[in-house]
Amino acid sequence: MSAIVDSLREHVQREESAADQGDRVADSLWDHLGRTAEIAEQLGRSEGLDPFTCRLAALFHDAGKFHQGQRHGDSVPEEQHSVEVFVQFAQTHGIPESQVAEISEAILQLYRCDPELTLLAKVLFDADNLEKLGFLGVANFFVKRGLRGGGMSPEFMAQFTVELTYARHAVGCMQTESGRDWARRRAPQTESFFRSLLDQLREDGLADLVINELEFDGLAIDAVVASTCSCGRGLVPEIWQDEGIKCQKIHLVHACRDCGERYEVRFCRPRLADQVEG
Repeated sequence: MSAIVDSLREHVQREESAADQGDRVADSLWDHLGRTAEIAEQLGRSEGLDPFTCRLAALFHDAGKFHQGQRHGDSVPEEQHSVEVFVQFAQTHGIPESQVAEISEAILQLYRCDPELTLLAKVLFDADNLEKLGFLGVANFFVKRGLRGGGMSPEFMAQFTVELTYARHAVGCMQTESGRDWARRRAPQTESFFRSLLDQLREDGLADLVINELEFDGLAIDAVVASTCSCGRGLVPEIWQDEGIKCQKIHLVHACRDCGERYEVRFCRPRLADQVEG
């Protein structure tokens, strides 16, 4: 495993650095893979799976995210590129064909709307989503923003919508009982942090943001939006959905009909477990 990890880290850091067009060693994706692997191994043990297989699947599930140093440079789902990277590594490091097939199928199922997921795919799905929940998930949300050179702009704070909406539906999205147990502990941490942050922003006079509960096509959305736009008028929501490369994409726009001020948030629709199972 150590030889695989060292080679994979070099590959992932090289491609992410190329995508960032910088000379620094990029660690954001590698850190995500490592944290997801730790969670996947723990979930796998609880669900009766081989922990090595779970760790290996998690380490490679996003290995193709920056294919050839580009972010979504083609129409191929990043999971397909991840499988291609995994197969190459498997040939070099002598991973058994049966394990390659099991892990490859689990990674591909992360974006396909299969009626039934393998247990490994369920563990991988849960680990990937749990990594973004809780206090550590919140910390990494802000770290990513800092790495991209952005501050606490109104446009960025509108993205709190995504974190709160995912936290709201976290338990219902988990595919395993072990994942649901983790989500019950971590989702309230995410919700508490962002609600407290919004309270402090209002108290300090920095931003008057509110959380409006909206509903679209049976989905509850916790929309973070300014109470009024800069001209003092109200912001009107508009929501629609379209088919993305790997998910149903929700588009939420709040716009002022007088001055034209607008804020847009886009995110993958939460994939609820009962919808996956049909």
